[in-house]
Amino acid sequence: MLQSKDINKISELKNGFTYRWLEPDFILGSLKCFSFSGLCKCLDPFKVRGYSFEAIFSILISAGFNGSATINSMLNSYMGQHIEARKDTFYRLKNNPSICWRLVLWLFATKFRKTAEEYGEKTDSVKCIVFDDTLLAKTGRCIEKVSRVWDHVTGRFILGFKMLLMGYWDGTSFIPVDFSLHREKGRNKEKPFGLKKKELKRQYRKKRVAGTHSYERSKEADTGKIESALKMFSRAIAQGFKVDYLLMDSWFTCEAFIDAVLNVKHQVTHLIGMYKTPKTKFEYMGGSFTYSQIRNLLGRAKRCRKLGFYYNEAIVVFRDKQVKLFFSKQGKNGKWKVFLTTNVSLSFIKMIEIYQIRWSIEVFFKEARQLLGMGNCQSNDFDAQIADTTITLIQHILLTLRYRFDHYESMGALFAGIKEGIISHRLNERIWGLFIELLKLIETLFIEIDEDQLLERIINDEKAYEKLALILEPPDKKLAA
Repeated sequence: MLQSKDINKISELKNGFTYRWLEPDFILGSLKCFSFSGLCKCLDPFKVRGYSFEAIFSILISAGFNGSATINSMLNSYMGQHIEARKDTFYRLKNNPSICWRLVLWLFATKFRKTAEEYGEKTDSVKCIVFDDTLLAKTGRCIEKVSRVWDHVTGRFILGFKMLLMGYWDGTSFIPVDFSLHREKGRNKEKPFGLKKKELKRQYRKKRVAGTHSYERSKEADTGKIESALKMFSRAIAQGFKVDYLLMDSWFTCEAFIDAVLNVKHQVTHLIGMYKTPKTKFEYMGGSFTYSQIRNLLGRAKRCRKLGFYYNEAIVVFRDKQVKLFFSKQGKNGKWKVFLTTNVSLSFIKMIEIYQIRWSIEVFFKEARQLLGMGNCQSNDFDAQIADTTITLIQHILLTLRYRFDHYESMGALFAGIKEGIISHRLNERIWGLFIELLKLIETLFIEIDEDQLLERIINDEKAYEKLALILEPPDKKLAA
């Protein structure tokens, strides 16, 4: 188990971020490591008034590293003195309905995976795909397809998009692989999408040709997140990603995903997800029961001393598919939680340890917002929203590879100047350490508080994180201060 001194810094990129990463040589070197010119060959036809896609795109990627929040601020900075193209050139690229931004992101994600496998340390750690959604707040009601969406953190509706993200954990690093932007119609017929009808009419509208990439992404905004997530998962498997576990919270855990992992060919893939559908019936001991009824049939719960959890487990049949249910609660008075996995041989402690990798996506959301300004684009064109988000995710992939080889990999010549030394604890180890320390704190002081909700708030709230770090700080360090 990790000690509290090992978990003081959960964020990956923010922890190791240096101003050297903003230098043009680093940016160009990083793009070279990704064989950027080769990746852009398939996009050569998309020239913007004489400028190649590679030239304009590389400038857009560099802009975020140099602190330019908008194209105007970039062109008005010292960087703009060396850029021949004007602002309309960049806007035309972002608004171009023919560019497949999903392909661009997949090219970088696939290249990251291959580079890490070729030059990185070999590890037997589990490899996971993680699904989650987050809110991208917007300020303009005229933005195409913007709506009011529910934010479970603040408990209110906020103007913006729901971003569904699929990320990949390769045992060392987490990278974004695919995403979609969604709007929510709501139940109020007088205010569809949470807006007045006059506000909806004033929204920007763009004519799109059926079958184009732009048309498909626009249509995707009104499809269900489960449907979009299933398509993303299929693409990841088709691209050759090694996936041991698919991790998700209760919103996504359903029969469709159970079928998806069981139908994967050429590799064994399992699902671990929290489950909250109370009326679902499972076959157990010759009868048909809800998970609450099964929990009652199991009798007295066992105690996991390492985590302070009370738990029980049962192998059941769910619509002709054998799955395992874990029931757990923190302390005697805690609320029961249900976890479902397709790996019926998995132990409780191993299941919890693997499931905590899911928190790496929360760390990503925090870093992408704070370091790279994810969601700050206020363009009215939905194509520009997709383009800007894609560029942010690619920036994160570039920084993640740099961080990985500077902090985790002790050998390899991918980057010059890498020094052998003590390798930092990986993100999943630090999250696991924080989770265990947090459970100890809850058991001592708060018993009835939900540890998952508390961990989410800590990761996303700097003040809360600083307070917890202070509580967990070793006594000798407090005295020295």
